[in-house]
Amino acid sequence: MNSKRVYFNELAAHWDQIPAMEDAPRKIRRFVERACVAGARRILDVGCGTGVLLAGIGETAWVVEVDFAERMLQENARKFATARVERVCADAARLPFAAGCFDLVLCFGVLPHIEDLEGALAGLLVLLRSGGALSVGHLLGSRELNAFHGSLDGPIVHDRLPSAASLAETLERLGAAVTDREEDSNWYFVRAEWPGCWGSPGCWR
Repeated sequence: MNSKRVYFNELAAHWDQIPAMEDAPRKIRRFVERACVAGARRILDVGCGTGVLLAGIGETAWVVEVDFAERMLQENARKFATARVERVCADAARLPFAAGCFDLVLCFGVLPHIEDLEGALAGLLVLLRSGGALSVGHLLGSRELNAFHGSLDGPIVHDRLPSAASLAETLERLGAAVTDREEDSNWYFVRAEWPGCWGSPGCWR
């Protein structure tokens, strides 16, 4: 097993008991409010963990929760037993979905742990319908988060988040239109729309 997958599987059972920063719930609500536009019906939550975003996503949306750690998904299912949510254990760079399948792709707290980041982002953008959006969020700015990871032991010690400016450049190079880019020491948010048109999308379901 991938060492990171082992790491997150071992943390899953007590992930929600790990102390978080005091204003984390407010920032999570802020991310969901900014990322989830009205009318979005199909949402992909990449690196979902135990489901930190689910409580804030509207009941009318169909949500696919994706994580490469199966025990995180087990905790997610235990907390949120609802027919509007499906769960898939998969790597963010190799997802089993058709092009144009989703209105929104959400990446909250996951980007530093993706090894081939540009390749994964290219794949995620293709999953969006024309006019769909990808949003990336973190509770800290890149410098602060990278310093935190560097202080840890284990397989994520070298995981790094690019600056919001650098991420925006990458997304634009991949053909997306960046509509929001914000970063300070206590907040990170990038949103990009996908103008691509892939004909009549066939979803994986």
